Amino acid sequence: MLKQATKYVVELKQNVEELKRRKAALKGDEGGSKEERSPVLMVRNMGSTLEVNLSTGLDKEFKLHEVLSVLKEEGVEVVSASYTTVGNQIFYTIHAQTNIIKSNDYQ
Repeated sequence: MLKQATKYVVELKQNVEELKRRKAALKGDEGGSKEERSPVLMVRNMGSTLEVNLSTGLDKEFKLHEVLSVLKEEGVEVVSASYTTVGNQIFYTIHAQTNIIKSNDYQ
């Protein structure tokens, strides 16, 4: 029973270490360079206007047209899109307007 308990404790420690490693990787704290971080997306709703900010590393294969397609599918008209590269990061900014008309507007 002691061998089984010891084996179980070792397995638990390994699981904890693996989960810590995965958490650090998701947070971007793995000690690597900034380009290894996962993309970060922030959307600010300002009434009928949206501001979408996205940052990603230079090595990430990111397809801006996919984000623009999703916005279009959701009834949003993209007004402007721009990007800036700073160090190993790319920052995208998209300004858009919603095309949704409330049913109250017809009354």
